[in-house]
Amino acid sequence: MSAAGSGSSPRTQGLSALFHPRSVAVIGASAEVSKIGGRPIHHLLTSGFEGPIYPVNPRREEIQGLRCYPSLTAVGAEVDLAIVAVPTPAVLAAVQECADAGVQVAILFSAGFAEMGAEGAALQRRVVEVAAAAGMRIVGPNCIGAANMAEGAATTFAFAVQIPLPEGVLPRVGLVSQSGAIGGHCVALAPRKGFRFDPWVTTGNEADVDIADCLAYLAMDDEVPAIAVYMEGCQDGERLRSALELAHRRRKPVIMLKAGRSDVGAAAAASHTASLVGSSEAYDALFRRYNVCRVDSVTELIDMAATLAVGRLPAGRRVGIVTGSGGAGILMADAADAAGLEITPLPRDAQDRLKEIWPAASVVNPIDTTAQVTNDPALLSAFLDTILDGSDYDVVLLFLTYLGMKPPWSDNLVASLQKVRAAHPEANVVVSMLATDDVTRTVRGLGMPVFEELTDAVRTVARLADVAAGFDAALPPAGTAAAPDARLTAEEPLTESAAKQILAAAGIPVVEERVVGSAEDAVRAARELGHPVAMKIESKDIAHKSEVGGVVLGVTGDDEVRAAYARILDAVTTAAPQAEIAGVLVAPMVADGVETILGVADDPSLGPLVMFGLGGVFVELLGDVSYRLAPFGPDEAAAMIREVKGFGLLDGARGRARCDLPALADALSRLSEFAAANADCFDSIDINPFLVLPEGRGAVAVDALIAPRDPRA
Repeated sequence: MSAAGSGSSPRTQGLSALFHPRSVAVIGASAEVSKIGGRPIHHLLTSGFEGPIYPVNPRREEIQGLRCYPSLTAVGAEVDLAIVAVPTPAVLAAVQECADAGVQVAILFSAGFAEMGAEGAALQRRVVEVAAAAGMRIVGPNCIGAANMAEGAATTFAFAVQIPLPEGVLPRVGLVSQSGAIGGHCVALAPRKGFRFDPWVTTGNEADVDIADCLAYLAMDDEVPAIAVYMEGCQDGERLRSALELAHRRRKPVIMLKAGRSDVGAAAAASHTASLVGSSEAYDALFRRYNVCRVDSVTELIDMAATLAVGRLPAGRRVGIVTGSGGAGILMADAADAAGLEITPLPRDAQDRLKEIWPAASVVNPIDTTAQVTNDPALLSAFLDTILDGSDYDVVLLFLTYLGMKPPWSDNLVASLQKVRAAHPEANVVVSMLATDDVTRTVRGLGMPVFEELTDAVRTVARLADVAAGFDAALPPAGTAAAPDARLTAEEPLTESAAKQILAAAGIPVVEERVVGSAEDAVRAARELGHPVAMKIESKDIAHKSEVGGVVLGVTGDDEVRAAYARILDAVTTAAPQAEIAGVLVAPMVADGVETILGVADDPSLGPLVMFGLGGVFVELLGDVSYRLAPFGPDEAAAMIREVKGFGLLDGARGRARCDLPALADALSRLSEFAAANADCFDSIDINPFLVLPEGRGAVAVDALIAPRDPRA
């Protein structure tokens, strides 16, 4: 029994009428099936929808065999869902009519709203205001609709729902797509892979109902085993987080094709659906937290969905590879190793039994039956039975080349796999082969996913293992808000010392320092702090001090301090004559530490994104960094630190002193909490370098930059 709707939030209320409508009206109905106003009626009539269908068109009395009404009011009956298929100028009046009639959900096909600029955005806002006043939900505009084909509710103009399906009942996976074209393409493609997307919905401009709402609703539906998503951006990051957290808690796999990785792609996405597109790193951090499987192509999306539709998540990463070709075994083993799967040897007892069955076989792992499998119909099932009985493999990957293309080999392999499934009903077997449609359908019906390309099978299994492991791991606890005295209130750029004072109030250790206004004050400060010292220009107008000659390091002795003070002021006033100078900052040189970088950028959709990396070449050339969305606790910070490739430099590799990792993790966590508490108040925060001292000696911020957000932006 479906659980959809139970425990629903205000944002999912009303969506039952979208996915399970009892009655449908089509405003702008057409008698011509080829027209947008005619297709939904035809789809509903031919898909088995059992509820009443009400065409609305004042110029017709009958459409496609149904009585046609001059207005929605004239219907005189309750309407769950209304499809609005009228030109853009007539949409607002149609929505008002729906609101007056008590419609629960209206799907707007029309384009020409927020994706077209300010005038369209204003019209879109007015549509939402009218709907909200009546408690009605809006899907779209600029979408192709939705469908729940299990109930015949094809509330779409897409021809994809009319594509003939293979015989038999196809397993299904839910689909949510911001793009109508991509969504329709996926719906049309899925049956070729032995499953169907059902229910599915396209959200378009998301004037009201958005991708997070639909995700949350489908996450509560027990009839939907997994959810595939095409997303360009989100308008409410917290709502998306909540939906993904709900899916995680219900162990509902989410496969995400997120567009907009590149600058060009992001710009195209913004103009396409008028949605905000955040940085790819921010979305990666979000997806990592909630165990979302991010894919990079429609092919990968379909492969994952097809496998989840007919198969099951593996219990672990141990794989057995069975082929009739040594070369295929090597290719699959290489792909498995690269994907992080474990290719453990078959236990000795099982190896001995395989050798008794066929002495010429290679039986360690990969396991090669040789071409004898084509001569001996019983060999395949005998090998698989022995492997499944005598090993603890989480998945058996089986390569059968083109044996599924032609009898008698195809008949033999089907019979063998049927025998194996009967003996091992819970075994996780994934097949790579070329086969006829009938053979492929039969094997998939046994709960064995089928791939044509052998390394695609391997990579998909690895992704499934990642998803399974993510569900077994608890969600990382979030951090807390920073203390009130760590609030960021400035609206103009801050000097370095001012930024450090704010960070220190948030619990982030900073170097002891003095801001001085004369050479003699600098001498006194250097004596108090201890030589050698670093001296830097203090100015809110100069972010990169070294570029204007505003930094002198390793200064020792009174005379050197005086000379450095004069040199800094001369260089800066020459290079940046308009800069406001607040003095010179004097700080002790900190030795024995490893340079790291702590940073935050405020993503427009998802909020503060915290970055960690090692200093120098690791960041500048290698991009060796890790990310998390704020806030998070010290344990998650520790995991973040371990993700960078240069972690060994912090962990005492090659005889180095082990750094104070708890102090570093604490600083990262506190930075994340400060950022979360001050979201929308800054554009970026950089602590560079943040020196991590040897174990037990702590860590300290040597330089810091906070760029407050311009309230006029």
